[in-house]
Amino acid sequence: METAFNGFSRVAAGETVRELELRLIDADGDLVDVEVSASPVTHDGSVRFVQGLVRDITARKERERNLRRYHEYTDDMLDAIEDVLFVHDESGTLQRWNESFAAVTGYDDDEIAAMDGTDFVTEADQTAAAAAIDEVFETGHARLKASLLTKDGSEIPYEYVANRIVHPDGTPLLVGIGRDITARAEREQRLQRLKAQYEALVENIPEMGVFLFDHDCQYTVAGGGELRSVGLTSEDFEGSTPHDLFPEAIADELEHYYCEALDGRSNRFEQQYQDRQYQVQTVPVRDDDGDVISGLAVSENVTERRERQRTLERQNERLREFAGVVSHDLRNPLTVAQGQLKLARAECESDHLDNVAAAIQRSNRLIDDLLTLARSGDEVTETESLDLRAVAEGCWQNVPTGDATLVVRTEQTVVADPGTMNNTTLLDTVRTEQTVVADRGRLEQLLENLVGNAVEHARPQSTMSPADADGAVNDLTVTVGALADGFYVEDTGPGIPPEKRDEVFEAGHSTAADGTGFGLRIVKQIADAHGWTVTVVDGEHGGARFEVRGIEVA
Repeated sequence: METAFNGFSRVAAGETVRELELRLIDADGDLVDVEVSASPVTHDGSVRFVQGLVRDITARKERERNLRRYHEYTDDMLDAIEDVLFVHDESGTLQRWNESFAAVTGYDDDEIAAMDGTDFVTEADQTAAAAAIDEVFETGHARLKASLLTKDGSEIPYEYVANRIVHPDGTPLLVGIGRDITARAEREQRLQRLKAQYEALVENIPEMGVFLFDHDCQYTVAGGGELRSVGLTSEDFEGSTPHDLFPEAIADELEHYYCEALDGRSNRFEQQYQDRQYQVQTVPVRDDDGDVISGLAVSENVTERRERQRTLERQNERLREFAGVVSHDLRNPLTVAQGQLKLARAECESDHLDNVAAAIQRSNRLIDDLLTLARSGDEVTETESLDLRAVAEGCWQNVPTGDATLVVRTEQTVVADPGTMNNTTLLDTVRTEQTVVADRGRLEQLLENLVGNAVEHARPQSTMSPADADGAVNDLTVTVGALADGFYVEDTGPGIPPEKRDEVFEAGHSTAADGTGFGLRIVKQIADAHGWTVTVVDGEHGGARFEVRGIEVA
């Protein structure tokens, strides 16, 4: 209303008004944009009337409003981009930029308008930046890594991508987006250090293949003696993916587990390649912050090991078959012999009959040991926490030990912290019995066999018959004691020569006249089944000491 009043006042005062834009309401109540041009008609110096032209410009004004709203929309959209965005011409004059550009550089809009595009690049990157700008205007596209220089002198690693566009007036322009790659640059530096470390590592692992791979499943490091055995080199791997090197089925499986590692999960699996069997372990590689920055794969040729396992399985199967035959075909005649022995003793007394009884007894023990060795296997399925003292004392009661003495040293001293007084920590010690995690039945069998072995080999074999020797052990002492990671069984017997210590765990080995040769083999089998180790060393008093280690204790 004010605009219209002012316009007509000017005309009334004798002034010509041209292209005055007004918004009017028509008879239907709708808004109409008009353009008015008017001039006064005077007579004798006075305005007699006004003549003018009114033109409907509603459509044009609507287009202008839409265009203005579109520009506001695009400005808001560009300002919402966190990356820096800028547009400049071939001379380097900045035409447009988003809020992030101003915020990151620290300059205000007036300062930016007076600057050149290369003013925001460090001196060291000026040449590369100028070349990239020329490339954009020549080819239409360029990519550049350069440090962005801020108002306060800070240098921030950035990666730029730029394209050439053409303004409606025909002017070629460069539109670019820059992204802060500080985190990526630091990660790449860590990866380079990691790569150097693993390159040194693989040189010292001649019997395996060691591989480092990135988030694209591309190998960045590869080495190890196993590469040469399959006709590949480190250069074949680096920059390649599994699908570039291996058959599809193998590559698919590798990439699956590689992705698992890059997601933070470790795996162990086996693959067959070139008639070789490989065990592969994949693990994530993390930085100091715990983020996964790479993946590691270690491939070990287990062909011979698997063949040995298959051979052992075949041998065990034959042993089980043999044990079945022994159990059935030998126990029956032994049972008959035992019955005949009772009849013979009822008719007469003879020392020879005692020797027969000892032989039958030894045969039965031999059968029992064979069955145990064949049927117990090398796996343990159920374990529990067991009081070592209680188990040892119970086993002692189950073995004929004669006059031998058992000593149990399974107490442990544990440091306790009951509290503080006057800012001083008070430490106390508590003596507790050691507990071990094991399969009860197999632990009992292991201890009984070690105790039985000690008693058996302490007998004076050369002067006694098997019937007389039972119980004669010459003041033998057997000690069961705790170790930090297991326990030991030690005796005061004759001991085992160092050159014989590896042989004692072999099936059939025995130096006792009435030994079966399977007792210590069963001990070794039970230890292996639990994942323990068993070794023999000199005892404190010259006897043998069997140390069982690798046990979970408490």
